[in-house]
Amino acid sequence: MEMLMFDINRNINIPIYQQLYENIKQNIINDVMRHDEKLPSKRQLSHYLSVSQTTIEHAYQLLCDEGYIYSKNRSGFYINDIVNLPVTYKTKVPAQTNQDEISYKYSFKLGAIDKEHFPSDLFRKYAKEAFDEQQVHLLDSGHKQGDLNLRKEIGHYVFHSRGVNCSPQQIIVGSSTEQLLSIITDMISDSKYMIEDPLYKQVRNLLKRKHVPFEFIPVTQNGIDIEQIKKTDYDVVYITPSHQFPTGVIMDLKRRTQLIKWASDKSNRFIIEDDYDSEFRYGGRPIPALQSLDNSDSVIYVSTFSKSISPSLRVAYAVLPKNLITLYQKKTNIEGGTVPRHTQYMLSRFMNEGHFERHLNRMRKIYRTKRDHILKQLRKYPETFAISGELTGMHFILTVTNGLTIEDCISRIKEADIDIKPLSHYRFKKTDNKPHFVLGFGGINTEDTENHINALISCLTKRKKTSSL
Repeated sequence: MEMLMFDINRNINIPIYQQLYENIKQNIINDVMRHDEKLPSKRQLSHYLSVSQTTIEHAYQLLCDEGYIYSKNRSGFYINDIVNLPVTYKTKVPAQTNQDEISYKYSFKLGAIDKEHFPSDLFRKYAKEAFDEQQVHLLDSGHKQGDLNLRKEIGHYVFHSRGVNCSPQQIIVGSSTEQLLSIITDMISDSKYMIEDPLYKQVRNLLKRKHVPFEFIPVTQNGIDIEQIKKTDYDVVYITPSHQFPTGVIMDLKRRTQLIKWASDKSNRFIIEDDYDSEFRYGGRPIPALQSLDNSDSVIYVSTFSKSISPSLRVAYAVLPKNLITLYQKKTNIEGGTVPRHTQYMLSRFMNEGHFERHLNRMRKIYRTKRDHILKQLRKYPETFAISGELTGMHFILTVTNGLTIEDCISRIKEADIDIKPLSHYRFKKTDNKPHFVLGFGGINTEDTENHINALISCLTKRKKTSSL
């Protein structure tokens, strides 16, 4: 064949062999170069293009590997028959933008933590340890319930902080609360569930996705409505008793004992206790977990390190009653071992050396300071704002009481570029058109707290301008 006429551009940041490969490939696809046509030898083409034979060899080898050309011993390279190949012509795909990641000037987002005070130095140290040659065993898959050292640390922590009585053998480690709930529904597969209304949507979505029957039970001033539970024939109830999400209601002792009594009346009844942010209580003694009151092995205790350390850590855990952990261990088709062992190692070391407890004490003070400052500013406007659910956690309910409708508030909030969700966002069955908002403060930088709360107050207290006649 005649020598190839290719445009080699030496001023762009693309290797010459790759430019040559692309040129030959396009000529083959476009039928400019045809089946069994011989290519120039490496020596000839290198001389013609003033490039090394190695460059030509790399381009030819890549074309051979992909089937565009083939070689004959002592003869050279030839065009392959690609008539039957599904050839497509590609255009450059434009860069995609994530429409969900909208940035706001002021954000009262739930689930966010104070990133300024994350113990980066310690986790960097433990990460270095985790990938040391002495920890090469961490490359193995590990126990499906989670590494024993981490389960021991979790067991020690929940006993001393929440009164949860368990052995490491009862603990399973997962990547999220939703994953643990998926495991639980696989074990209690024939049951009907009751969930709080309001509640975060992931629970409802998981039950729907797995076709698990469920019913919403309303939350009252003292927690989930026990009388409604008694009227159903459902077997499992999912609750957040220590700081109901998102209302912040704390279930009182009478209702807790009533709920445990309901569960203990039948062997197939269970309570799933989601204790998602109980570490952060700002007044009075910590309220023991519901599990600590249970003598009938009816409570499944679930919690996570998302609020206490970081959401991206992706470590949650469940304490299963003895009868359920036996069932879990027998079942072979239940997922497990979803948290990387290096992450488990870092977390267990962080807890074992006492840093987790010190971190919680430090963060409790930081979050309390933020909360107190926000509450102090809001309470200057008693005719405009009412507050509830502020004793625990990293959010509370803000009610606008100055006559603005929920539509008025949402319109103003949007105009002020503020990210804050109405309580109705988390309701399912019970409608709510009142101006209640769930105010999260965990992720606000300390120095930005003043600007954030002033923007919110200004947004919801200012009067709209009226045109003069």
